[in-house]
Amino acid sequence: MSQEKFNNQYSNEKEIDIVGSKSIFDFFKSEFTKLEGSLKIEGFKNLEKFSLKDLKLNSLKINDCSQLNKVYLSELTKLASLTVRNCPRLTTDDCSLIKLTSLKSLTIINCSQFNKIFNLSLFPKLESLTIIECSTLTKFDYSSVRLTNLEISDCFQLNQITGFSKLPKLENLSVRNCPKLTKLDCSSTKTLIELEVSDLEELNCSNTSIDELSLNLCPNITKLTCLNNKKLNKLDLSNCSKLVFLDCTGSKLTSVDLSYCPESIKVEPSDQKRLIITRKIEKFRNILIVGRTGGGKSTLANVLTETSNFKESAYAVSQTKNFKKVDFKWNDKNFRVVDTIGVGDTKLSTENTLFKIAEGILSMPEGMNHVLYVIDGRFTGDEISTFNMIKDSIFKSGILDYVTIVRTKFSNFRNKGECETDMKKMREENELIAEIINSCNGVIHVDNPPINIIEEEDDDDYKDRILVNKNARKKSRKKVLDDLEEKNMDEHFKSENWDVLCNKIVEYIRNNNLQELEIDPDILKLSEEACLIL
Repeated sequence: MSQEKFNNQYSNEKEIDIVGSKSIFDFFKSEFTKLEGSLKIEGFKNLEKFSLKDLKLNSLKINDCSQLNKVYLSELTKLASLTVRNCPRLTTDDCSLIKLTSLKSLTIINCSQFNKIFNLSLFPKLESLTIIECSTLTKFDYSSVRLTNLEISDCFQLNQITGFSKLPKLENLSVRNCPKLTKLDCSSTKTLIELEVSDLEELNCSNTSIDELSLNLCPNITKLTCLNNKKLNKLDLSNCSKLVFLDCTGSKLTSVDLSYCPESIKVEPSDQKRLIITRKIEKFRNILIVGRTGGGKSTLANVLTETSNFKESAYAVSQTKNFKKVDFKWNDKNFRVVDTIGVGDTKLSTENTLFKIAEGILSMPEGMNHVLYVIDGRFTGDEISTFNMIKDSIFKSGILDYVTIVRTKFSNFRNKGECETDMKKMREENELIAEIINSCNGVIHVDNPPINIIEEEDDDDYKDRILVNKNARKKSRKKVLDDLEEKNMDEHFKSENWDVLCNKIVEYIRNNNLQELEIDPDILKLSEEACLIL
């Protein structure tokens, strides 16, 4: 049964009631009694009530049903993914969900009447819960024995999240753009390995398993407690100018930069012999690197910094999970590279990606001197849309004067004539490409071949290839840094503050209908298996 047939049959109905067939005597019943696989109930403007029972569906999406006020789902024992989106008249009490014993992922987006969430204990296999734009939700306190991922964003009335002890396997927690939620205590969550938060004034993440923590989306935070975080080795407080108390006793931290925090900040442990504190604001030329996943961003960051601190990969799933920054010197000048997560990561929504990029930008309070937009080969439609998305959703006017396009994997990058010919071809290929190139501050061609090559048997020239590749990367580095130095961009381009930046991203996501992550699991599996290390 095709989605098209289902739409033709039911798209104008007020009620849908389908019960699966089990008996051979059900042969003459509607073909819809054998529904299986994926189903979308989307844009059914007249639909007020629907009921599905005993079907072999594994994915169900209920989207844009403005009149829907009753949902009955029963004995959908193979259903693994359920999404409810843009159903303004539907409430939690209007939904009857019975025996969804295989449900692993539940997503609720822009359901304004959802002032509470379902009883999660009804879904014994639930692993992932996403709640976005539920404007009447005020608190979250639920129990789920297998939940590992919890994302809550754009819930403007939410003021309380408790009950973390009832989520014994929670590993990833993201709470963003919930401005009334000013305090968060997740200290009882020992399994927590990744935490993303915004708008908080107080945070207690003690006794967790977090190894890296950035609070750059919390400009008003005053108190941070991260006691006994045995794995915490990196803490970024670059945008925390109001932080007055920090307790990282018992953590793995050996150093912390408090240059942008008040001088009066109280720090524990008070024994500064174990914890090195930096308070001096040095002058840096900041370089932000952006682009699509697998395009060579992190490779370029390693080349510029002459380190291996950035994970190089061509996965469809980004190896850069959070921004990373490294300082280095060039011609006696201090530079700082900030590598951001790639756009197009098959495991992240567009909104998540943009917020992670914003976090990297806010780690440079003084602003940026250069933005390097990295493309892997020629400009594609995806490259064009990614460029425009980052420009329109995050940056303000004037940014293009600071943007340089870096074209990677160009073996003749040292030949000026070849570079000019390639740039001419790109301009002639497409008006949109020409417009982007002409609006930016130049194009740099480079080639950064891999040096983390795995040695194979009978590979006689293995070491020689590594030496050749190292030499190419060294020359690419010089070319990029010489070019940036010639541009003499000493003035910093400052982004908007967090509140403005957040509103821009949310507005962009809404206007372009990008709240939900759309990904075919088979494509994801293929992309993870068929990867190449750059």
